[in-house]
Amino acid sequence: MHILYTFLIMRVSYDDIRDLKSIVTALARLVDEASIKFGTEGVELIAIDRAHISLVKLSIPKDAFKEYDVQEDFNFGFNTQYFLKILSTSKRKESITFESSDPSSISIEISGGLNRVYSIRNLDVSPPEIPELNLQYDVSATANSSGFKKAIDEISAVSDVTIIKADENGLLLKGKSESGVEVELSKDMGGLQEIELSKPTESSYSSDYLSDILVLTKLSGFIKLSFSEQKPLQIQFNMESGGNVTYLLAPQMG
Repeated sequence: MHILYTFLIMRVSYDDIRDLKSIVTALARLVDEASIKFGTEGVELIAIDRAHISLVKLSIPKDAFKEYDVQEDFNFGFNTQYFLKILSTSKRKESITFESSDPSSISIEISGGLNRVYSIRNLDVSPPEIPELNLQYDVSATANSSGFKKAIDEISAVSDVTIIKADENGLLLKGKSESGVEVELSKDMGGLQEIELSKPTESSYSSDYLSDILVLTKLSGFIKLSFSEQKPLQIQFNMESGGNVTYLLAPQMG
């Protein structure tokens, strides 16, 4: 009699599937395929959008997971739209488990309600090579997530470009159009938690790209914004679990 033994390469469980659902929702708007690296110390992902004007970087330490058994680096390449279809069935308080005993495929289990198990082919997706960025910014602000998202929603409805101005009073967001939509975020009004700046600054960014990424405001109550004139806007979403997503968006010139 022959006994077949199956050895797990990796097994990782995360408690709140809604975090991952928000992240993949944002990714699906930017890229067709992506690769999650399950490393020995945690999870990483880097993706550049189709037009190469924005970048998403995800980092979640292993301590943020309910279970994390990864003996050596494991890359999970996936189609973002397909993965999103799987996650779209998830409900609040459900957890997700990734497991693999074969590098060519991965098993995904969603549990907590009606348990479902999906077997997915592991795609060969090469993560983009990104040079080390050391950007110095004139403005750094911590803003209310829902307030910032609402402001961008208002502006993107009438303008393709969002202008962000910063001074000692706070942030002023407005559209580059004849509509005259302006939204002020200040500490007095509650839209800003804090702001630091070396000088008053103004820069312009794509309204559509901002709208696409701001689904990630579901990750936390506050976001950190950093920018300078004609430099990429950096938005950091700090997750309650301890992970974070950093988003870089190139400025609109002219």
